[in-house]
Amino acid sequence: MGDDVGVGQPGIVNRFEDSRYRYVHPPDRPGIFGAGNAAECDYLTVDGAVRIPWGGSPRPGDVERIRSLHLCPTPAQLRKPRLPAYLPSLVNLESLSVPAPLVPHLASGGVGGRLRTLTVHVDHRDPIPEEPLDAAAALPGLTALMWVSGITTPRLPRIVDPLPPLEFLLTNVTGDPAVLRQVESLPTLRHLELIDSRNADVFDHIRAPLRTLELSGTGRAFPIHRLSTVPTLEALRLNTVRTEIDCAVFATLPELVDLRVLNCPRVVNVEALLDHPRLASVSFLSSRNPFGKEGKALFKSRGFARLDIDYS
Repeated sequence: MGDDVGVGQPGIVNRFEDSRYRYVHPPDRPGIFGAGNAAECDYLTVDGAVRIPWGGSPRPGDVERIRSLHLCPTPAQLRKPRLPAYLPSLVNLESLSVPAPLVPHLASGGVGGRLRTLTVHVDHRDPIPEEPLDAAAALPGLTALMWVSGITTPRLPRIVDPLPPLEFLLTNVTGDPAVLRQVESLPTLRHLELIDSRNADVFDHIRAPLRTLELSGTGRAFPIHRLSTVPTLEALRLNTVRTEIDCAVFATLPELVDLRVLNCPRVVNVEALLDHPRLASVSFLSSRNPFGKEGKALFKSRGFARLDIDYS
């Protein structure tokens, strides 16, 4: 399959995960460290990461080994937010995961030129910083940003704005025009994941030749037909899209190789996928079985490199 082979899954088209892996997957296990109390770092150390006590320092032999660092202070420690003093000494640091209250401190954190991936975690208990981080100035080398939040406020522009020329962005939309403005400001994007999209016409704000897109949490009036305005897409994931999805729309995406559909209750015309010239990977999960028994048999006879529709 050449470049269609997925990471860790030889012979399987896995374009969506390949793209995520390229931008935000942490480096090999020896380079992953967590800073915090034992309980806060448990999710890392259970997989073999090294823990640095909050308020402590890495061992001298570890300083050059640290490529990915997760900062895990307790809520009490975040009442007076501060970055570890050793951060500027981590000469090989590429990926940093931080709670939102620490983000503004990155302006003087000594990692600006090295950092490639930033993950921001938001918790309802956290204090909201007074001013957003100007990441375009503070983190000019950043290529990937993930906004990890289970709450609707604050949203990314309240914590990080403006953005540097990112290639990867995961963020909540939640009807916020400021989020859409950020998306529109990034012609460099190649991978975009929009969560809680509701009914916003996000396509009006996509200026980049995206290769990978996820749309999640839309309303019934979401303009799914406007996917046709992003003809460069190679991988598409639709999760909890509540509007009707007519699979004929995928014919307007001539480069599409990998299609994932999850928790989408109104999918019609799946037979249109059979005629797509490049589509090699098809996955449908928990979407009210739009195939039927005969349709599943037809798809299995088509010879897709990857077909996952048994629990569609």
